[in-house]
Formats: sequence, C-alpha cells, structure tokens
Amino acid sequence: MGLLGLFKKEKKGKKATQCSVCKSHMERNEGYALTTSQVISSKTYWDHKMVEPETMSYTTQHFKDKDENATKMRGIIFEKTAEKDQTWMTCDTCIKHFDVDHAATKELASEWWNAENGHKIPNTGKAIDHLPNEAYETIRDYATMEAGASLIRL
Repeated sequence: MGLLGLFKKEKKGKKATQCSVCKSHMERNEGYALTTSQVISSKTYWDHKMVEPETMSYTTQHFKDKDENATKMRGIIFEKTAEKDQTWMTCDTCIKHFDVDHAATKELASEWWNAENGHKIPNTGKAIDHLPNEAYETIRDYATMEAGASLIRL
C-alpha cells in the first residue's frame, strides 16, 4: 500500500455477499433486498426449493411414496425458512422467482449495502409476524403439500 493509500477513507458498508437463494457471489451494490415474508410467499421459490439436491429426496418420497416422514420434513423446511429474521439479498437471476417491485427492492438493497453489518430492511423478521394468518397457512400448505409436484415424474 502506498503512502496515499494510508489516508484514504474506506467506504462503510459491505463489499460482497452471496445470494440468499442460490448462493452465487454478489459484489457491492448488486442485487435486491427482500424480507422473509416476500420470499416465503412465492410459489415459484417453493417449487425450486423443494427440488434442490438437499430436498429432492423428501419431495420424491412425498409424492411417489406418500411418505409421512418426508411430508413432515417438507413442513420443517418451510417452518425453518419462515422463521428467518434476516434480509434476503437476491441476485438478478433469483429475483425472477418473486412478485415484487424491482425498483423498490433494488433501493432497499442499496441501503443494505451501505449500512453496517446487522442492518435489516423494514418488515424484516419471521413471516408469521408480518403475514395475515390465512396467507401464511395457504403458503405453508402449498410448500408442504404441493411445491415441486410438476417437476417430479410419478
């Protein structure tokens, strides 16, 4: 580092992160910021989530074998996801899974990037605390009982 580099003010905020959905690398000022409620409300998200390598066996057993334990595991996956109290940083590819205002979520991402660690966007928290009960139950039932069905060969 040169002598001039010693006196440069470093910008506050984060330098890089990974997409909360697909884990791809994201550089500063890339992506979109979502809440847990926005994430779990997406049927497209659940259709992809339930056929990832980590969850595919549960989905296959749920649909093909009507396995109760596999169905319970799918419910647990939903609950664990819905309980996350975090800002979900989402890449350009994954944002397509969500029916959200792209400009607004891009602006929230900019705020997140420029803030100190631990910054949460408005309405961050457990989904059950931010969604009406009926909406929460509907998406929970979809994620547990239906998500990924179109991608499984019976």
